[in-house]
Amino acid sequence: MGSLCCLMNKISSEAENVQRKVGETMINDLPDDLLVQILLLVPTKDAVATMILSKRWLSIWTMMSKLNYKDNKKIIDSECKSVWQFLDKSLKIHKAPVLESISVHLGRQCPVDEDVGKWITNVIDRKVCELFFTLNWSPKPIKLPDSLYTCHTLVHLRLSRKILVELVSHSYLPSLTRLDLKCVFFKDEDSLVRLLSGCHNLKDLYVKRHIEDNVKNFKVKVSSLKFLVYVYEKNHSIEYTRGSLVIDSYALTKVIVYDNSGDSCTIENTPHLDKASIFVMCYPGGKFMFSSLIFFDVHLNIATVRVDISLTVTFVPSGYISNDHLCSDYIHCRLSVVPLLISLSL
Repeated sequence: MGSLCCLMNKISSEAENVQRKVGETMINDLPDDLLVQILLLVPTKDAVATMILSKRWLSIWTMMSKLNYKDNKKIIDSECKSVWQFLDKSLKIHKAPVLESISVHLGRQCPVDEDVGKWITNVIDRKVCELFFTLNWSPKPIKLPDSLYTCHTLVHLRLSRKILVELVSHSYLPSLTRLDLKCVFFKDEDSLVRLLSGCHNLKDLYVKRHIEDNVKNFKVKVSSLKFLVYVYEKNHSIEYTRGSLVIDSYALTKVIVYDNSGDSCTIENTPHLDKASIFVMCYPGGKFMFSSLIFFDVHLNIATVRVDISLTVTFVPSGYISNDHLCSDYIHCRLSVVPLLISLSL
């Protein structure tokens, strides 16, 4: 009986070996292009690790068109290595002629004495289409290579956290259709203007601001822009000089503004705008001028109204108040456009 069990185990083991070899043979028989597509389904670090499998696999991963490098934000141990070293080394041997997408998220583990922005020059030379960069470290914000702002192939750019947007001349991003700026820093207001002025095909803009971004008067003037999300959450325990938000984008069709900073806001020259959602703490002298609005939803803090702050909404043609009621902390007005001229003041 014991001999029979040993025989069965041996047969089972041999069968597993045969299945494994058959599986390996089938995978190895696949063309390189298909193997690259398979590697795109796993994390970049695991894909690079396949280079140790065999001589053929040594270069398969280098043709991947999408790369993702991310520090583990749950690990803050200073002895834990950053993905930066891996990123720096792997990009030097990466061979794909066109890089569709690269996402880099560096955390507190990233060494402060490294030029963590140099990889951008590398990927721009690869005709990168989507570039996402988040820098969550403790040192001061870093300036990125000037070539980033003149990249002809960029379609989607996302910059987050400790990144300094500094432009001494106008940008030129002819292919860019979406731009995300999340809690970045600007050298000055001119840098913001120069960045947006070169985005001639920009359709979607997402902005999340913070009080130390060095911009007092934030102006969005992009003729091609269709959708804008603007978020500005201010800590009221910090002393703050009020500024302004000016939206002047001819093609804009939808805008969402969430702002508790107390800045004034002006929306003008938007003949195609059909939906606006405004949630504000306080807009002194706020003015909204619409000519084609279909839906307008505005929330104002009651304290704002009580200190004689005015909001003027003008429609040409304009609308009527379809729902106007008082909530616990906010006045909420919802309007729908009809071909009647009306001006609303709060």
